Amino acid sequence: MDRSLLNKLTSEVRRYHNKDFLKATMAVCALSAGADNDAGLSERFGIDHVMASVPALRVFDVDKAGQILDGYFTALREDDKNAKKILSNKVRRMGGNHKRARTLMRVAFLIIVADENIHFKERLEFARLCLLLGLEPGRVWRELEAT
Repeated sequence: MDRSLLNKLTSEVRRYHNKDFLKATMAVCALSAGADNDAGLSERFGIDHVMASVPALRVFDVDKAGQILDGYFTALREDDKNAKKILSNKVRRMGGNHKRARTLMRVAFLIIVADENIHFKERLEFARLCLLLGLEPGRVWRELEAT
């Protein structure tokens, strides 16, 4: 993982350390990891890596974050359409603040590129999440890719 991107993520997450942000972060992780209908070990490893590598995310209770994430994955497996709507609303509530929205999209980007095999459905999900947050998807992707 790119150290400068992780450093930026660390500083930004510190500003948004709260329960709603944790839930939105886990929602972004679940939606990004499951976008290609294959939320496998590489995606879960990517999520675990982000949680372990970014000091600001380590301030969250790892067990609680894991429980939230596992609950989201279960919900997506059991009722994909309804779960996506609920998780999308958690993400949408973080919009309106550009830096907060960008932080969430950095998390999504790190999850999507973790397995180095970027599926078009993952790019579509990235774009959808950007739009929920009021960000321009192509611009955000290019900026993150360049870091």
